[in-house]
Amino acid sequence: MKDTVNQSEEEKKLFDEISINCKPAIVLVKAEWSGGSHIMNLILNKIEEKFQNQINVIRIDLETHKDLLRSFGIESVPALLLINKGQIVEVIKETLSQKTLQQVIQDLIYKSDSLEDKLSTNSRNNKYNY
Repeated sequence: MKDTVNQSEEEKKLFDEISINCKPAIVLVKAEWSGGSHIMNLILNKIEEKFQNQINVIRIDLETHKDLLRSFGIESVPALLLINKGQIVEVIKETLSQKTLQQVIQDLIYKSDSLEDKLSTNSRNNKYNY
């Protein structure tokens, strides 16, 4: 029972951190013992510099947050959670090349921008509709 409460608190903390800036986010699930995790971390470091004002990058350790990550279907590393507007839009359970990850991030940012444009356009269009 206590684990469920802790898991909920961890999950809430993670999503609170992500939603603070309202930017799309990538969560890298990693482990110290995983070579693929080290590769993805190096790639994310490079990409993070390029997209620093457009995306949040969060790194969490599989060993520390096993129960939380299992609730998302993640039991192996590396894995990426792509988050837009506080919702997980995709889970990637493999190591990606820098070029591929860069395209994934650009798509995530574009989707976020498109969604914001659509929402603001709909708000403007509906402003005077009764």
